[in-house]
Order: sequence, then C-alpha cells, then structure tokens
Amino acid sequence: EKQRRFITDAGHELKTPLAVLRTHAEALREDIDPARRQEYLGIVVEESDRMAALVGSLMDLSRLENGGVLQREPLDLTVLVENCAARLTLPAEQKGLRLVTRLDPAAVLGDQLRLEEAVDNLLDNALRHCTPYGTVTITLTRKGRGIQLTVDNDGEPIPPEQLDRLFEPFYRGDQGRSRSDGGTGLGLAIVRAVTEAHGGRCWAVNRTGGVAFTVQLPGLQ
Repeated sequence: EKQRRFITDAGHELKTPLAVLRTHAEALREDIDPARRQEYLGIVVEESDRMAALVGSLMDLSRLENGGVLQREPLDLTVLVENCAARLTLPAEQKGLRLVTRLDPAAVLGDQLRLEEAVDNLLDNALRHCTPYGTVTITLTRKGRGIQLTVDNDGEPIPPEQLDRLFEPFYRGDQGRSRSDGGTGLGLAIVRAVTEAHGGRCWAVNRTGGVAFTVQLPGLQ
C-alpha cells in the first residue's frame, strides 16, 4: 500500500509540469510574438528544472531507503551546519527573515554530502514556511551521547495528527503546500532517510507561534 501510494503521488507530481510543458511547447509551434516566445521558453526551462529536481530527489530517496552505502568519516557538524546556514543568509534577507544560529561544538561519524543535503532541506523547509518577517532559529546541542539539531521557524501550528506524517514522501496537510512554494514534496522525506541511515531519528513539534523540526544523531565519542 505504501509503495502504491508513493508511485501514485510521484506520477501526480510529474503530471502537472508535463502538462505545462506540452501546452507551451505546442504554443511555440505557432507564429507568435517574439516577446511571448521568450516568455514561453522561460516557462519551459523552469518546468524542466522542476522535473529534474523532482527526479533527482526521487533517486536520492530510493538509494537511501534501499541501503545505499554511506561514506562515513569524522565530521565537525558545527562547521557543516554553519556552512549550510551561510548559504541561506541572502535568501533569508531577501524574504525579510531573521536567521539565528546557536551552535555548540559537535562531531559525528557520517557522510558529509548526505548530512549537508539533510540540513539544507531542513533549512529550506523552514524558510519556505516561516511567517513573513519572522525568525528561523538553528540550534545544535549535545544530549548525552547524542547530538540534536533543531530548526525552528515562526509560523502557523500544524495539526497534531499531521506532525508524524510530515516526513512522508509528498505528504501535505495543505494540498497546495508543496506546489505553490516550489518544493518537491520530498525534502523532509530525505531528511528522515538520511537521519535513519546514520542511526538517528527525527520529529516535529509545535510551539507557541511556530514549529520546530529536530534531528537526533549519535555523537562521535
């Protein structure tokens, strides 16, 4: 049932950009105004990029869920998170958002590219759903022998029954959530797959005026 739902959802996500591509490709076959032609070509490129991102995410998720080999090495997780946050400083400023980091020293034995992908997806999710002119807070702390990374954003609370499902592929409590904000619907699913591949777990909780997503990983002792 899970696999059948996944295939159905993936097909549904690809159906919309394919329809847009066909419509504009057919229009480009006509003798249309040059300015309109450039506009249509731009849409074709955008939708092609959107499908490429979706297919790439599908392949990443498939490899992770099917036991893809991780390139484990000792990593300074603090530096990794700092670098991911730095890449989003300008996009956050452009949206009028405040980006706050509170990072304790932390190290893990993990796959750098996969962990960067997970952190990038967490931060991207927070920026896309943060209240206008709100704050995104990134916290990294040690918890016993483990490490917790929490990405908290101001925003509307999520119904409690939906919190555990946010990490499912293509799940949207709000049916327009992923398509309207440019997401593939797979970002949080990849976060969970990367986290579990590293022997950790992840979850989301509401707090007053916002939502917090947490990843817990085994620390490097």
